[in-house]
Amino acid sequence: MTAVVTAKETAVYELVVYKIKKDYEDNYHEVLAKARGHIQKLPGLIEYQTFRSAEHTTVFMDLVKWNSIEEALDAAKKVEKMKELAEFMKAFEEIKFMDHFESFDLENTTKLDLIKADKDYYKAGREPVIVNVKPYNYLMINGVSAPEDVRFLEAIEAIYSVAYTVKFQYKSKEKDFVVPKMEAQWWAEGPLTFEQTPREEWHWNIVIPMPEYVEAEEVESAIQISIEKKQQSQISEVEFKPLNEGRSIQVLHVGSYEEEGPTLEKIFAFAAEEGLEINGHHHEIYITDPRKTAVEKLKTIIRYPVK
Repeated sequence: MTAVVTAKETAVYELVVYKIKKDYEDNYHEVLAKARGHIQKLPGLIEYQTFRSAEHTTVFMDLVKWNSIEEALDAAKKVEKMKELAEFMKAFEEIKFMDHFESFDLENTTKLDLIKADKDYYKAGREPVIVNVKPYNYLMINGVSAPEDVRFLEAIEAIYSVAYTVKFQYKSKEKDFVVPKMEAQWWAEGPLTFEQTPREEWHWNIVIPMPEYVEAEEVESAIQISIEKKQQSQISEVEFKPLNEGRSIQVLHVGSYEEEGPTLEKIFAFAAEEGLEINGHHHEIYITDPRKTAVEKLKTIIRYPVK
């Protein structure tokens, strides 16, 4: 039987700063009151406060306390789809800021952050560079579909469910870490190039690197806990495997995922100049969250193993 490990403190605060449409300024309190009645029924909500700007009457801030980051993210997805909240969502003109925060212990600042601990892994500018990528064990889930397909989107939800469960298991052991950025490998199989292959036939492997101290037994425990909690079939497809890309070319792409062509041309031209051959899949590291970032400001590290 798998032992259930409970983290010491998993609560997070969700901070949302937003602007409402001018048409709703006079009756927003009514719209909010109705919406709050439904939102407060969502699993994991502990406390919900709303503040209004002292200087701008259409600017508000919601501060919501959730049992866990997982439940906070689940709630955000549900809010967007709930018919009961249609009028509430319609009142929004702009989301100015949104993020999740956890308690910061001044006496214990040893939380591992791979972005800070392994700077070479995330080192990329607008021009290609050669890096030697350190091997890690990764959470992985793979499939075949277009990136906008529900299959891909639910795979993201599944791997994050496991990642945060692993995090909280280790947090209870005083080995807390920041869940790293999501990454994905992309490729096509068949006679056509990736660009020529229909999107629904794209192969993908979503990966999230784990700290060196994370063990397979803990990941398996996290998978079982997530399955029991979420009842999401794709969680059982999450695996824990090593990936060692070694010598690679990588570059920072800024902008839409659909407009990576010029950035890829830089990589391939650089590889030819250095006498290198592509030796692996197209690999993307998503530095910014597309839900919170304007398309033109999206930052993605693109990596190709070479030999």
